[in-house]
Amino acid sequence: MSDEILGRDRLIVTLQAELASLEERVTTIEHELHDGPLQRVIAARMELQSLMATPGLTEELLRNLEGLDESLGVSVQQVRDLLQGGNVSRANAQFSLVELCREFTEPGFQVSLDGEPTLGDVGEEVLSAIFMILRELIWNARKHSGANGTSVTVQRTPRQLLIQVEDHGKGFLTDQVPEDSFGLCTVLQRARTFDLDVSIESTLGEGTRVSIKKALK
Repeated sequence: MSDEILGRDRLIVTLQAELASLEERVTTIEHELHDGPLQRVIAARMELQSLMATPGLTEELLRNLEGLDESLGVSVQQVRDLLQGGNVSRANAQFSLVELCREFTEPGFQVSLDGEPTLGDVGEEVLSAIFMILRELIWNARKHSGANGTSVTVQRTPRQLLIQVEDHGKGFLTDQVPEDSFGLCTVLQRARTFDLDVSIESTLGEGTRVSIKKALK
């Protein structure tokens, strides 16, 4: 056997060993994340919810605690998403839209889904980006709109996928969005990265509609 073949075989063995070691480290990190920070956040949220049941809290303090509880809930879900791979696979995409709406639905805020329940014919990375955008938009509507719910509508033509998130809340002036509005900035940046067309329509006292368009080949 030539020195070249022996060298190549040794390289393959070395790379295989490095890959196995990397996979082991990733698994260890996942376990530590799940058993450490995630569990502490869940425990903190349970303590917070217990505190919210304390008699005599002012309305302002209760609202602040509820906002913190919602933030912790979203954080827990985001960490779980990362532990599950960070992407929404095409195999369960049909259920993910339903689950996404269910995730943010509560007695005082309903999230409805209209149209196609699946986002087929979209690449995995774009699919993941769309779900992250939808999660941010629904969260913003629940937190800021003052509406009792929002709707997610999916429409498709041979050339375009259209998704709209709409509420009938207090609305805002689109030309006066604060520079520190992290949620909308994140949505727009992610849309640009993945070649998604996002438009925002909002009228004071009437509500907000955000449209996400993706050209299909």
